[in-house]
Amino acid sequence: MYKGWVLFISYTLFALFPVFGTTIDSLVNQAHQYYKQNNYVIAQETYYHALQIAEKENNSAAFSSISLSLARCNYFLYDKAAALKWTYNALYAARNAHNDSLLSQANYFLGALYIEAEIIDSAEKYAHTAIDLMLKAKDYAHLSQTYSTLAELYLNTSTDREKIEYMINEAAKYAHLSDNKSMLAFAESKRYNYAFFYKKDYVSALEHINKAIELYLETGNREAILNAYRGKAECLIMLRDTTARMYMLQWFHFKDSVLQAEKAINIAKFETMYNTEAKENENILLQKKNEQNSLIVVILVILVLLSVVVVLWIFNRNRYVKKQQELVFLQNLQQEKERIARDLHDNVGGQLSYIIYSLDGINEVKKEKQIEITESITQSVKSVISSLRETIWAISDANISAQDFSDKLKVFVKNLFKHSQVKIHFKEEIKKQKELNALLGLNLYRICQEILNNAFKYANAKDINIEIVCVGTQLKITISDNGVGFDTKQECANKYGLQNIKKRANEFGITVNLSTQLNKGTTYELIV
Repeated sequence: MYKGWVLFISYTLFALFPVFGTTIDSLVNQAHQYYKQNNYVIAQETYYHALQIAEKENNSAAFSSISLSLARCNYFLYDKAAALKWTYNALYAARNAHNDSLLSQANYFLGALYIEAEIIDSAEKYAHTAIDLMLKAKDYAHLSQTYSTLAELYLNTSTDREKIEYMINEAAKYAHLSDNKSMLAFAESKRYNYAFFYKKDYVSALEHINKAIELYLETGNREAILNAYRGKAECLIMLRDTTARMYMLQWFHFKDSVLQAEKAINIAKFETMYNTEAKENENILLQKKNEQNSLIVVILVILVLLSVVVVLWIFNRNRYVKKQQELVFLQNLQQEKERIARDLHDNVGGQLSYIIYSLDGINEVKKEKQIEITESITQSVKSVISSLRETIWAISDANISAQDFSDKLKVFVKNLFKHSQVKIHFKEEIKKQKELNALLGLNLYRICQEILNNAFKYANAKDINIEIVCVGTQLKITISDNGVGFDTKQECANKYGLQNIKKRANEFGITVNLSTQLNKGTTYELIV
């Protein structure tokens, strides 16, 4: 079941920080920005700094709140033991501060951690303590949330239907009292889990997941939307509805667009950091140069001594800056690799789940339905193989040569059009062996895939021409067809494929020139 929903949603819905004081508040806000950007390592370091100040000032409330933040960071860094330790620290500090709000948060987080670990006694103890505090404060949103997490626990560990239904009904009741759409959606997701995994009532499960999707789309909770899309696809699979694959692919496309947006934000952030650092270094060097000129007028000996000091300082400073830049680059690179790994896990895992569910009970359906399901499974297996190959290509450390890129595109085009009557004319002119960065090469390849897929589906062309020219420092790819073309003003805004091409091209500095007219074909020119 969707255990990851328990803590993810809990961490994003609790109120984060009270105002403690100028220094602590500033550090906590800065750490919170890193946290929202999923940069948990740097956020963790900043929280530690704020925690030290809170400890010196004997500020129990600040200590408790920051400890909860550290628990969140450690959870998302997959260190559950450290997350548990910091949550206990937060609990003890909240007791010393006599702060019921922080005390209810700490008890809830402890309960959620034990719920995820399926340690029933401890989970019930801390969750019910949190419930008592929330009832006292009439905190209906968090009451709903706590009952939802308890429902998740009993769905995973209990066969007591009355207990499960009671927890779900309580979660729904307090969600309605709070009028909180996130909580309403969270409660609906528990009803979905109950109907799907426990009762095996897939029609009812589909109704609940549709309600959850509608609510999550209003709240904008992207991770929850992704999980809800996947849940809907699983319902359709169990109902033998072949449109399940369409929803699974919709889930993949949505996740890919989210990751691309996050990646663009991170790239802009690191570019800003780098430019700021370079400007600061430039100002420092200019200031030192002015100081040296002043000292020359005063005394030559001091100038010589100062020059030696400045040279040594600049050397050490540049070495330090270089190390810092390398560290930032490695952190950014690691985040990108982890994101690609998670994407591979989700895509391949989702497709394999679809295959497993589709095979379940296949011998019990009619032969015509078996053929339809088998064809759908075949497409999913091919999609899994393609995802594995492309992801391995993206995370490899080696660069990609222009010739390798051309050969890979040839194979793709041959497989795509092998059962059609379209004539493929492939021309390459690679005078110099140019190499592409692995991520750049992957995105350029995906752009070409998108263009050729569109031509295959919509162009109704008789001939497709592909030309790859590599001269000097420029790589140019031209893909044209003599098909029906389209009106860019009417269609571009509504076609996901064209939008995806533009996003990928802008991100990696690829120039895209599009020329098309109705009944006169389409031509794409890509320049790297």
